[in-house]
Amino acid sequence: MKKTIFYLVAAVLPLLLASCAKKNVISGQLEGLGGDSLKVEIYDITDQRNPLSSIDVSAVGGKFSCVIPESFVRGLLLVDPVSGKKAPLVFVPGEYAKISGRLDSLVVLGGSPFYKDQNEYETLCAPDRAKVNEIIAEYRALPQTATDEEKDSVLAKYDEVNEHIAKITKDFVIRKPSSLFSATLVNHLVGDDGKDALDVLARIPDDVKQGMMKFYIDQATSRANQAKARTEAAEKVKDGMQAPDFTLKNEKGEDFALSSIYNKGKYIILDFWGEWCYWCKKGIPDMKQLYKDAKGKIEIVSIDCGDTEEVWKKAIVDHELPWLHVYNPDGTSEGVPLNYAVTGYPTKVILNPDGTINKTVVGEDPEFYDYVKSLIKK
Repeated sequence: MKKTIFYLVAAVLPLLLASCAKKNVISGQLEGLGGDSLKVEIYDITDQRNPLSSIDVSAVGGKFSCVIPESFVRGLLLVDPVSGKKAPLVFVPGEYAKISGRLDSLVVLGGSPFYKDQNEYETLCAPDRAKVNEIIAEYRALPQTATDEEKDSVLAKYDEVNEHIAKITKDFVIRKPSSLFSATLVNHLVGDDGKDALDVLARIPDDVKQGMMKFYIDQATSRANQAKARTEAAEKVKDGMQAPDFTLKNEKGEDFALSSIYNKGKYIILDFWGEWCYWCKKGIPDMKQLYKDAKGKIEIVSIDCGDTEEVWKKAIVDHELPWLHVYNPDGTSEGVPLNYAVTGYPTKVILNPDGTINKTVVGEDPEFYDYVKSLIKK
């Protein structure tokens, strides 16, 4: 089975918590706390690494009530000070909610109109979410000797259920385009081509798009447009087509144009990678051996995506990489990787000497090395 690290800007919907218009209160009954207290950490929704502040809340017997002194959408983290267990949330001013359950499985019991919409949505999804849990358990129970076909069979069921959840999600947003809760769901509709997300975004009123949930709308819009552009780019980078030319800086700060190495009798390998990518680094020894064995018959151009320039330049030295290197300043999802419709790392695009695309291999896959060796033997 291919081993691939996917960059995707991940889109797990946090359980949104809200406040009443007057008191901004969240309250409820939690099970499994290690003591009689709860910590509520408050974050900027765009950067949930360092808390802006925190509140220590009494939770005797698991019962708690907390006033959030904020007038902006914030990220929250409910933390059990004893066990360290956490639950990520989002605070929405002007809304309120009551919750129950455990920190790893919170349930909204009721609250403001925002939460009436969430409760309705979660009720619609509940049967499918139960199926997802069953499928995950089935996958984990597979023996170590399970074949790729057996694993893929289980994963196919997982994909089918998630497709149904996506349909429920799209139908819900179309039915309630003015709902603030609907605005939080659009990120789940981006998919491979962005089509469903762009469809529902066009139906959401401007006052919602520019309101307190603007961050979620803008994030979904950006991801959907990237997915659409990547899908369109994929039509232009099929086997046999001319590879898109590009010019990027090498580690010396000099411009390097891909077309400058065309028609020199060598196959060209475009290696989309990053120091952050485990499987990219795991494949380096095999890449170095291939480059050595195929000396004079291939040229490798490694395109760093997602690292800082400092990390990238250090990685070239630390890993002793003897081939050509360039840096994509637009991260992992814009610029050159977008033009080549890159969806996972590493991705290796094999070009014929004239710059036409021979084959694209996603993931650290032995097939890539075998294929290149077969090419250079011809």
